[in-house]
Amino acid sequence: MKDKTSFFIRGFTQSATLTFFSRISGFIRDIFIAAFLGAGIFSDIFLIAFKLPNLFRRITAEGALTSACLPIYTKLIEQKGKSFADKFLKVFIFRTAFFLFLLTIILQIIMPFCIYFLAPGFLDNSLVLDQITTLTRITIIFMPLISIVALLGVATNVSGKFWILSFSPIILNLCLIISCFFISDNWTVKSLPLALATVFGGILQLIFTLIMIKKFGILKLSFKSKNIKEYNQIKLYLKRTWKKFLPAAFGGGILQVNLLVDTVLASLLGFGSVSYLYFADRIAQLPLGIIGIALSTALLTSLSKSSAIKDTKQFSKELIISLKIGLFFSIPASFVFINFSELFIKVLFERGEFSSLETNQTAQALIAYAFGIPAFIIIKSCQPAFLADGNTKTPMYIGFILLLLNVFLSYTLMHYLKHSGIALATSLVSWTGSIMYIVLLIKKGKISKFKFTFKYDQFNLFVVLIYALKIIFTSCLMVLIMKSIFYILNLIKINEISILLFLVLFGMLTFFSITYFLKYIPQELLKINVFKFRKVN
Repeated sequence: MKDKTSFFIRGFTQSATLTFFSRISGFIRDIFIAAFLGAGIFSDIFLIAFKLPNLFRRITAEGALTSACLPIYTKLIEQKGKSFADKFLKVFIFRTAFFLFLLTIILQIIMPFCIYFLAPGFLDNSLVLDQITTLTRITIIFMPLISIVALLGVATNVSGKFWILSFSPIILNLCLIISCFFISDNWTVKSLPLALATVFGGILQLIFTLIMIKKFGILKLSFKSKNIKEYNQIKLYLKRTWKKFLPAAFGGGILQVNLLVDTVLASLLGFGSVSYLYFADRIAQLPLGIIGIALSTALLTSLSKSSAIKDTKQFSKELIISLKIGLFFSIPASFVFINFSELFIKVLFERGEFSSLETNQTAQALIAYAFGIPAFIIIKSCQPAFLADGNTKTPMYIGFILLLLNVFLSYTLMHYLKHSGIALATSLVSWTGSIMYIVLLIKKGKISKFKFTFKYDQFNLFVVLIYALKIIFTSCLMVLIMKSIFYILNLIKINEISILLFLVLFGMLTFFSITYFLKYIPQELLKINVFKFRKVN
């Protein structure tokens, strides 16, 4: 039992550590994009063009393909052995790759029609639409490349090598950073180098993943089988996987679909609104990417193992631990972003073409997104509980409800709060979704009902709620101390970059010191060596 929990915690910490460096490189990328393009028409053009392939990246690399495939792959290892499971995975990858490249060709043909839905606010500007169409035709090639990387990541994660998939985004970010230096007004489309770098980065990510797979002997890519019976069995499991794909795509990718809705509606507000939401989302995505994605990645793998051997007690235990870890990191992050939003935006993006006015507008959106960060994390922790059992329909139904609610709230609030209303709607929808998931998990017996106990080793919802209150209390203390320090540093005229660095480091030290002293840090995190992985067959 301990070993199973250790696998989950190690998977989380390893993935979170590498994802942290990935997100830092992503921030540096966005700093360069903001400096070279600002937050206006030129950045809007590229960000809209990047939105479609990035949506596929988040749904596949962080969602549907792995959610549909990983539980079946894991169960096949337990039931039929790794050799058979590997053959299934290879056939699935090859067939999926063929389908995705075919889809890419179709999208190239109908791209002008797609742009009408991606940027309805620019329909009266044919020049802008043409530029968006040109760039999207290039960036969409990224979609099949990163999807194949995601599927290869199924094998690397199950083998315990979570860092491979977590590291690969750094390659893309480096390519985009370098491409910024080639941005010029002489190009027909100013941000063309960024679009080309997106495709080149996807190719390098795929090459890197293949090299790592070969190096560690995780998966032999050749497929030679003359066993007709075995191949027919594989075809049966392929059908089961594809049946789960579409529900998993919709349910697991609902946050990303809602962010796409944000972009579409923001285009109706005029130039700049798309960029305000993008740059705000990039900061809000830091804890979501580091903690949420790491939790869902490790948890899906671990819960799939528990589900395969029908270990319900371990299943529930890991789910509760995941919720507590998620709250431990997300609540203080939310408090910090809400209280210091403008400082973050100013330091990270206000230079070159990015003005103080754009800082203020982006900061408002960040506050709205930050309110929903804990909810985003809760959803990322809860979804794997359904997916590990092969239940992709429940997340799909929840996702459909949340999508309709997001469209309604976003369209309503944007008339009063402009782009900030759109961001706030996304947060409110996420809180609604998190409550729905918790209620359903209780009904299905995956989480124990309220039981009034304060013992740490009891895994039920009451323990989680009490723990959340403790972290909220600690976060309030942290912010009060940070605000006092901020006031003093402003009086002595220290530059803002130094202020932000000092506040973040001091805030982290304060939070971890208080939580450690009060014994609020999840005990499982204190016992695990991040990169000490056992071999998993």
